[in-house]
Amino acid sequence: MALDTYEKVENYLKGYQELNYDIILYENKMGGLKAISYSQEEKGTAQDDMMLVYMQKIEECQAKQEEIEKFIENNFKGLDRLIIHSKYIDGMTYKVVGLEVGYSTTHIKKLLNKAIYKYLVK
Repeated sequence: MALDTYEKVENYLKGYQELNYDIILYENKMGGLKAISYSQEEKGTAQDDMMLVYMQKIEECQAKQEEIEKFIENNFKGLDRLIIHSKYIDGMTYKVVGLEVGYSTTHIKKLLNKAIYKYLVK
């Protein structure tokens, strides 16, 4: 996917937190399968197959998260990197990011927008 617009970059970065939710979903599904298999005398291969599918999906999500982390590391520096990482990877609000670095919420939003636009004009 070409990250050539502000919206595409922002959606790509937001995808990190969405992947966290997917990982939790698959982990919960795996937990449900474990509960079923413990309550039965014979473990079904269908359940084992589903466990493998969920494990693979978790690994795919984690690989995508690593890709996003590398994108940030390779394309942003200094304060820009810190703000983007805090907002999109750590899932902090603008207010919390501002408290962390000593700027107002409004200024953090401006810095974040500038950082993404700087990436786009490289």
